[in-house]
Amino acid sequence: MQNKVSYIVIIVLAFVCLILSMKLGQQSDVAETRKNSAVSGSSEFAEENKSSVPKVAVFARESKKFAADEYVLSVELSMVGTDKKVLYRKMGEKRNRLFEILKSVGISESNVEQSSIELSKEWDYDYQYANPGKRSFLGFSSSQKFKVHVGTKQLKKDFIQLLSAEPDFEIKRSEPQLKDMAALQAKVVKNVCDKALAKAENYAQGAGGKLGKILMANGNVDQDRYWWFEKVDSVEIEARLSLEMELLSNEKAESSNEPVVLFVHNNEERKYAADEFEANFTLEIVGTNKKSLYELMEKRRVSILERLDSLDIPRTDVDDFDIKLQKNRTRPMAKVRSLGEFGGYSASKCFKVYVKSMDVASALVNVLAQERDVEFSGITPKLKNRDSLTAEIEILTSQKAMEKAEAFAAGLGMKVGKIVDVDDGMVSREYWNEYRGKLAKKSYGGGTVLGNDMPPPSRAIADSVTVGARINYVVELQ
Repeated sequence: MQNKVSYIVIIVLAFVCLILSMKLGQQSDVAETRKNSAVSGSSEFAEENKSSVPKVAVFARESKKFAADEYVLSVELSMVGTDKKVLYRKMGEKRNRLFEILKSVGISESNVEQSSIELSKEWDYDYQYANPGKRSFLGFSSSQKFKVHVGTKQLKKDFIQLLSAEPDFEIKRSEPQLKDMAALQAKVVKNVCDKALAKAENYAQGAGGKLGKILMANGNVDQDRYWWFEKVDSVEIEARLSLEMELLSNEKAESSNEPVVLFVHNNEERKYAADEFEANFTLEIVGTNKKSLYELMEKRRVSILERLDSLDIPRTDVDDFDIKLQKNRTRPMAKVRSLGEFGGYSASKCFKVYVKSMDVASALVNVLAQERDVEFSGITPKLKNRDSLTAEIEILTSQKAMEKAEAFAAGLGMKVGKIVDVDDGMVSREYWNEYRGKLAKKSYGGGTVLGNDMPPPSRAIADSVTVGARINYVVELQ
């Protein structure tokens, strides 16, 4: 019996020893693997550092204020009323008053940009327990925005003084500007380049070495970058430059063959005279009988289309959308819609009208102003040849980006070489409901650029479209 127990104990011990030896072998393999991996990683790290170029990286910022020689005043006209037709008439009287003030101080109408008039309904909601959720119509709210370009500080002062007596006008912002912006930006760019190079030289000397060639530069120029601080009579131009330069030891006299690259970006915008217009308006009627409401909507639809016919607007240029019908319910804010009491129906129908001229667009505004159940969303200026004009702006943006690259290259004592990369920083875009503007008389391709010789637009409609593009450039420096 004892011999059997001894045999069993010996077998168990042998099995345990086998397992321990296998684990020790595995741990040895893992340790060896980790060792080899560490050696390999260290070797790769050393090889990477061996092949990399020692660098000096600096960042410089330079800003300078210049006395403004032009001002842009943002003015808003806002009025309220219960009669839409009367409100449009009063808005027209107030706009005329604005242009009278401008004329009295010697500011031409061609120096004024304007947006299309905007009109919306105002409602009052009663959330008291006596009459929960009732909506009461208060009237209409209308507004129009203007930008006035002023040539001197004294003209700006005279205009503000006269306009301050008009309660329906509010001056939102006064923005100083510079006429010769390009030349002044070049001066600031030269200063920031000198500052960055001097800083790099100081760092190299402190490290006991000297500078080699420039490896990378990333430059940018902004006007009044911190726009939330309004300036009164000056414009601040700020240039920023990130610079990487080769750091050479005293024994090493030759630079590496790594390419020198410069990053720049630019965006441009131009306003073009609109050659077509898009009008959007909504017919809205409320009632308690669904069938009668549909019949009334159809009568009003036919009536509106007949009025458009009187303006010689083809039916093919009118988009007539389906009727949308929804139930109105009175309810407290805390309750869900289904728990409210039935308050009738609200029916709406949207129209979109394409207009070929400013005169017809102006007549359309006057017609819609007389319709109480029609909510007019405004006239949007459009461009027929927008694609070709966008292409011209993209080319101009690229040219301006190269000019900026050449300015930074000159500041660093170098020249622009081949282009490495071009990136569309922002897709070309079209702004709608834009302003009419005072612009240079230069013409860009097939588009008519607004200038001082343009006739004044209808004062309720914007007559220009802004087309813009943005681009990022990477170029080599030589």
